[in-house]
Amino acid sequence: MKEARDILYGALLKWRLLKSTEPLLVALALGGSAYLLISSFWVAVMVFLISLSVGLWFVRPWKLTLAQICSRVDETIPTMEHSTGLILENENQLPLLSKIQRARASETLKNHQRDIRIENALVPTAGISLLVILLAWLVHALGVFQLDRNTKNISEADVVTFQTLDSTNLEILPPKIRSQEIRISYPNYTQKLDTYTTQMNLRVLEGSRISWNIVFDQSVNGVQLQMGADSLQMDGTKDSFSKSLVADYANFYAIKFEDSLGNSYVSDLFALETYKDEPPVIEMEGLPQFSSFDFEGPQKLAFTTQLKDDFGLADVAIIATVSKGSGESVKFREERLGFDTKLSSGMKEQNFRKTLNLRELKMEPGDELYFYVEAIDNKQPRPNISRTETFFTVIRDTVTNQFAVEGTLGADLMPDYFRSQRQLIIDTEKLIAEKPVIETKEYNFRSNELGFDQKALRIKYGEFMGDESEGGPVVVTEVEAATEDQLAEYTHDHDGSNEHNLVAEEHEDHDHQDHGNEGDAEDPLEAYIHNHEDPEASTLFAQSLKSKLKQAMAEMWDAELYLRLFQPEKSLPYQYKALKLIQEIKNSARIYVHRIGFDPPPIKEDKRLTGDLKEVGNYSKSETLEKEDDYQNMRKAVARLEVLLDSDLKITKADRDLFHKAGNELARKAIEEPGKYLATLQTVKWLSETEVIDAKQINNALQGLYRALPKKQVLPNSSDRYQNELNNLFIESLNVE
Repeated sequence: MKEARDILYGALLKWRLLKSTEPLLVALALGGSAYLLISSFWVAVMVFLISLSVGLWFVRPWKLTLAQICSRVDETIPTMEHSTGLILENENQLPLLSKIQRARASETLKNHQRDIRIENALVPTAGISLLVILLAWLVHALGVFQLDRNTKNISEADVVTFQTLDSTNLEILPPKIRSQEIRISYPNYTQKLDTYTTQMNLRVLEGSRISWNIVFDQSVNGVQLQMGADSLQMDGTKDSFSKSLVADYANFYAIKFEDSLGNSYVSDLFALETYKDEPPVIEMEGLPQFSSFDFEGPQKLAFTTQLKDDFGLADVAIIATVSKGSGESVKFREERLGFDTKLSSGMKEQNFRKTLNLRELKMEPGDELYFYVEAIDNKQPRPNISRTETFFTVIRDTVTNQFAVEGTLGADLMPDYFRSQRQLIIDTEKLIAEKPVIETKEYNFRSNELGFDQKALRIKYGEFMGDESEGGPVVVTEVEAATEDQLAEYTHDHDGSNEHNLVAEEHEDHDHQDHGNEGDAEDPLEAYIHNHEDPEASTLFAQSLKSKLKQAMAEMWDAELYLRLFQPEKSLPYQYKALKLIQEIKNSARIYVHRIGFDPPPIKEDKRLTGDLKEVGNYSKSETLEKEDDYQNMRKAVARLEVLLDSDLKITKADRDLFHKAGNELARKAIEEPGKYLATLQTVKWLSETEVIDAKQINNALQGLYRALPKKQVLPNSSDRYQNELNNLFIESLNVE
């Protein structure tokens, strides 16, 4: 039973919606017609609201009840036997026969719910509304209401004046514009209403559509919209003409037409300026360029971002990149984060807040975070994108800053870099120069540090020799057992501190030699194997470089000795010797290849040194490179105008073509500075269209072209002319203003 009752409620709701749609369609048709005829958005809205209110009050869809829908169901479905009303009754209050009939009606309604026909006039209403819209559009296209409206609003400053291009009959009254209207339709994403104006000089947003509607006071044959170098034919007949185009760049235009007798007229030049949709402006507040956090402390970075755009924002995000590791094992992870404040689409200005939690980004000690804010506006089809500078955040890594103490010397257990021998020399000379101005304790400490760096460098070179120990160079000398050093108790013998090991190795060598002597036969594989146990064989260098490398390591050892003894002055000579030996080793290890190039032909010995040059020819090439003149036609036009000014010649077709080309060149400069060159461009345009000229027009064109032409660059040269300031002032006074 409940399902049948729901069917009735659904049918009632559908009936109310259909009845409400009828006045809605009528209101839309009347509002749209008002907008097309009157071209006023707010008037169209008022007409729509009033029409909708009147229609709803007349139809009153809220007055429809379930009893009416039951009657409608009984009329459209005969099998219901006028029992639809029983479905709405309380089953407990009905007699037995009524209950049986109610059950049968419910089952019948379920089976025939698609057969319910609701009375409405939706289709006729939609047809009439569409017809009204089409009629309003037709009237709008003809421009009846708009032109009558704008006829009275044209100010004197906006009146378009025309000049005749041919000699016309003075008895004929030239046509004039009776009404003019320019409609500017901005792109849809700007959400700006169309604007109407009577001014011919326009400044519009790039991508806007401009529509010209012009009505003359008498019939004309044809109207052209001369846009730059193009001539666009305007649509229309008799006295009403229109033209529409999209303004993608700045330009100049004029209106040209012919009257019923074939006489040509042209208007003044008008400027069409365009401005671009600016990208969003992003301002960051409360955020330093670089910030760092302790791993144990809070790791939150809060900041505020203010966004502005001229036509609305479409999207904003934080582009964050997390860097893990260092060196070749570094890894990057990029994420796109949103702000805590939700963006309101289409807003022109909005503030955003964000709190970055570095723990949520799974950052560890030593990790770095690079991020910037990116904003996108709603420009179509290609939006403008702006971004801020990059901000840096790092979690301090305290592990890499710990040092170990070894032999009363503070040193990093794993040094990342080795000082070269040249750098050690530079640091040693710097230490010697600063000795008078630093304390003795600091002086000794820095000298000891240089000694450690010298030791590290020596060990590094020792790896190439196959020497894995940190001891000094092996020096074996024969001394008598009776010889005793009297200073042995008071000195620190670097060369002898490892003497017990040297004796052991010497005994081992003697043992090997003894064993080798015991065997009369030589090892046949000795010449083909690489013995790593032999320090003389475990090296990466050739046998000829081994001695130089050993000598360089010995010099490093002596340099380290005097650095440890706080005597860097005595260490410098040994450092220079080590550097010289290292450079010799590098140079000797270079490989030189034969240069591939020109292979000259063999010289004939019988003609060598004879001085005979008969068969020898010289090659010479002469080429003159000239810079392309961007104002060539303007210069030719100036020369031609000077000739026309001094004579009574008439303008020929070739002259008009020349002035037309010169006007195109001048238009490129006039677009950048319309207030400076617009009058000159208009005069040149007039000269390119007419056959009748006077001296005043030629003078105006000459003065404007002289100002527009760039000054020629004067090349330095020698001159014998005598010049002084008085002569220069006299020459300047002769120039035509």
